[in-house]
Amino acid sequence: MELFVVMDKSMLGRGVFGVFSSREKAQLFIESFEFHSLVEASPLIGTWDESGKIYAAHTYDHFYDTHVFDGIYSQCELAYDVVGQKGLIIEFIIDLPDEKKIIV
Repeated sequence: MELFVVMDKSMLGRGVFGVFSSREKAQLFIESFEFHSLVEASPLIGTWDESGKIYAAHTYDHFYDTHVFDGIYSQCELAYDVVGQKGLIIEFIIDLPDEKKIIV
């Protein structure tokens, strides 16, 4: 399954603002957003369970002291296995960017 991630355009620490089912929905969100952002296609890692919840994983970069986007995972446990204790995991509901929650 391919999802479309709206994220910060900065060189480092690209934070995820929303995850969408289509590029068109992501573009509409960007147009209403007052921040420099981009849309990036990303595969869903893991088995999709129809709940609508997915997890954006960010690894911690010690050198730059920031979190960097790693990927979109179907389960929180999969994301945690990748980013570890210093990582950042944000739970999103697809197509509902305001329904996000920081997990770790």
